Amino acid sequence: MESLSATSFTASQQQGRSLKSLVNSHLTDLIPVFARNNSFIINDVSDELKIVANPEKVGGILDQLFTTVAAHTTGSCIRITAKTYSDVILLQVRDHGMNGHTIACNLQTAQPIAETIGGFLGITSQWKNETVIVFSFPNLPVAA
Repeated sequence: MESLSATSFTASQQQGRSLKSLVNSHLTDLIPVFARNNSFIINDVSDELKIVANPEKVGGILDQLFTTVAAHTTGSCIRITAKTYSDVILLQVRDHGMNGHTIACNLQTAQPIAETIGGFLGITSQWKNETVIVFSFPNLPVAA
């Protein structure tokens, strides 16, 4: 039996969990809601993107975000993407069928929670009725 040294434990912790798998785990229970609303969701987050920030805290914000999107979309294709910029992850949820104002009102309680981990939650409506929800947060173990 192989023992796990403090060094290898720290190294494995720093590698983190796949952000894609974290997103999937928070979308699973919402699949019936998306189906009932004739919407579908595409998780385009790269498998290579690892999260070292606290997954429970980030996941709590993702829960609120995805639950709100599921409740306020009908006949939509929602696409989730993510990028990293230095030590910051920028997760985007894009859709052409969301009402940006309604989503913004329903996500007001999530913004202060995002701020507690050094993050930001914002919504923009772009041309051709596309709404983009942005959740950014530092991908650092101490930040969350």
